[in-house]
Amino acid sequence: MTDESATPGELVLLPALSAQRGPRGGLILTRKYMTGTAELARTWPGPVTSLVSLSDTPTTDMDHAEYLPGEAETELEVRPATPEALAARLAKAAAVLAFLSREEAETARLCHRLGVPIVFTAEYSPTTERQILDAEVSNPLVRLRRRLWLWRTERIRRQALRIAAGLHCSGTPTFENYRGLNDNMLLFFDNRVGREGVIDDGALEEKIARLRQAAPLRLVFGGRLIAMKGVMELPRVAGELARLGVPFQMDIFGGGPLKDALEAEIRSRGLNDRVVLRGVLDFDTGWIPYLKESADLFICCHPQGDPSSTYPEVMSCGVPIAGYDNEAFCGVVRESRGGWVTPMFDAARLAATVARLDANREEIAETAIRARDFARQHAFETTFANRARHLIRNSRLPDALKPAD
Repeated sequence: MTDESATPGELVLLPALSAQRGPRGGLILTRKYMTGTAELARTWPGPVTSLVSLSDTPTTDMDHAEYLPGEAETELEVRPATPEALAARLAKAAAVLAFLSREEAETARLCHRLGVPIVFTAEYSPTTERQILDAEVSNPLVRLRRRLWLWRTERIRRQALRIAAGLHCSGTPTFENYRGLNDNMLLFFDNRVGREGVIDDGALEEKIARLRQAAPLRLVFGGRLIAMKGVMELPRVAGELARLGVPFQMDIFGGGPLKDALEAEIRSRGLNDRVVLRGVLDFDTGWIPYLKESADLFICCHPQGDPSSTYPEVMSCGVPIAGYDNEAFCGVVRESRGGWVTPMFDAARLAATVARLDANREEIAETAIRARDFARQHAFETTFANRARHLIRNSRLPDALKPAD
């Protein structure tokens, strides 16, 4: 957190998430974001600095931490408030990585004038944004106004992409949507499980051996308990499974505003003995070990194409996924063959798929192996090294520091 101008060779990050001031005077951000910046810095040959805007409203993420100067592996600064101050801060940067948004369209024009390469990261396609809107907004007039805003936003983003140095696409939906607008695109699958964290052959074989014993299926969901994650569909799926006579246990991990409504729905369907809310687990010490040891199948009812890191992270533990056909999940299954896609909001069809798999455990085992192999190819270190190398190739760094194509 310094007012010094950027040094040559610096990578400047302009994230979409905001920071809050912490009780110690530091900046509060998600650990997930900070571990990602640190991994970029392992390949990027110069300093890496995030310029973050301040907000009084915390996000719904569950892994916040406060960082004082010098406590993080990369630098943190408050983003300059005016275009002139931002231009001065970015003038000597070797490259800028920003989130693709209408707010950063002016930043793209600014970087273009300065001769600073800007690479964008895209997560949500227009289709996904509309699906998220539909999941969260019920008022038709409000929904119409926001759809118009989204349409205008997409026009602005596409204009910004035409002058950008490149684009990082999280998942296949944005890659397909923007193909042809920019010649310098990179497809990646966000993932916070490293190579050492991927389930090994021995542990996976033990899991498969247990699966072959025909014990009740161990179903799991993990994530924020919010509308865009489709959590209210889970009791519907469980109810259908109970009606079909499938023996199972479903554990739901996470926290959020729909927790009470979810618990009430589970009670109303008489599923308390088989569907349990387990709260929030620490990612490394709780969630990942649980998936490796105690889960056979992940149930994913996301009603929108958020390119969730959940997909490769769950697969890295040898857990295949059965879920609704949002565009991100369809892309992951197409690339990995590590899951099963069913029609959106068709809980009966999803339950029927699980029932069929319950009677065909070898299909689950084979799909678990493919899922694990896909996640290994897209492990945390590999993903961020690929992104950093793409940034280096499109930066103002000396040619001697750039990797050979």
